[in-house]
Amino acid sequence: MEPIKAAIEKARKQRGETGGFAAGRPSAGKSNDASRLRHIEYTTTYCHKVSRAELIANRVIAQEKKHAFADAYRMLRSQVLAKLRQNGWSTLGVTSAGPGQGKSLTAANLAISIARNVNHTVLLADFDLRRPNVRNLFNYEREGGMIDVLEHGKPVEEVLFTPDINGLVVLPGGEPVDESSEVLGTVQTANLVQEMRERYKNRVIIYDLPPMLVTDDVFEILPQIESLLFVVEEGKTKREEVTRCMDLLKGQNLIGTILNKSRDKMSSYGYNTPYGY
Repeated sequence: MEPIKAAIEKARKQRGETGGFAAGRPSAGKSNDASRLRHIEYTTTYCHKVSRAELIANRVIAQEKKHAFADAYRMLRSQVLAKLRQNGWSTLGVTSAGPGQGKSLTAANLAISIARNVNHTVLLADFDLRRPNVRNLFNYEREGGMIDVLEHGKPVEEVLFTPDINGLVVLPGGEPVDESSEVLGTVQTANLVQEMRERYKNRVIIYDLPPMLVTDDVFEILPQIESLLFVVEEGKTKREEVTRCMDLLKGQNLIGTILNKSRDKMSSYGYNTPYGY
C-alpha cells in the first residue's frame, strides 16, 4: 500500500510545565502563579529518578534545552496551547491509526514540553490499556497503574509518579488488559476522567489513547476528551488508513496531525513535524 505522500508534502510546505491529586504543592515565598508553578514540592506523589541519558536513549528529548527535536516539540506546544486556550479546553488525546506509529512518544514529549511552560502543569495519562507504554519511556518499573484504580479501587495518588520533571505527573497504565474497551466504557472511568479534569485549574491533561484501527477502545473514551491529535508515521501509515480514521473522527475536535519520522533531511524539525492546524 502506498504511503501518505500527500500528507508528507503538506507537512513540508507548512514548515517555512503539578503534582497529582493532592500530590504536590508550590514552594512558599513566591508571589505569582508563574513562580509557584516553577517550584513544586511533591508531597505524596512518588518521585521517580530517571537520568537524562536514559530519557534520551528512549527518545524522550523535550526536556533538552538545545536539541533540534525539542525545538519541534516547542513549536507543537505553542500551536496546541493556542488551540486549547481559544476553545477553553484542558484535555487532549493523542492517537494513531495503528500501533508503533509514535503516539506514546508524541504524548510524552508534548507533555514535557507543556510542563516546561510555567503557566501550566501537566498530567500524562496512559489510557492505552492493552499496550501501556508510557511507563517504559521513563524506565518506570514500580507496580500499579490506572487499571488498579479502576478495577481494584486503589487510590489514584498511590499510582501517580513524577519523573523528576517539574510540573509533570504521570498516570501509568499498569498491567495490560484484554477487555480494555469494557473497562474504558465504565462509570468508574468516566468519574476518573472528570475528577482529573476538574481538580486543578491550570492543568493540561494529555491522554495516550489506543490506536484507532485495532480495537474499539478509543471510541469508548473519545466523548470525554475535548480535543485530539492524530499521529502519522511517514512510510508506515497508509493513505487508506488515514482516510478511514478521518471518517471515524468526523464530529470530533481534531486540532492537528503530527508527521512522525519525516525523511526530509533538509529540515531540523523532521522528527515530529506538526501540520493540519
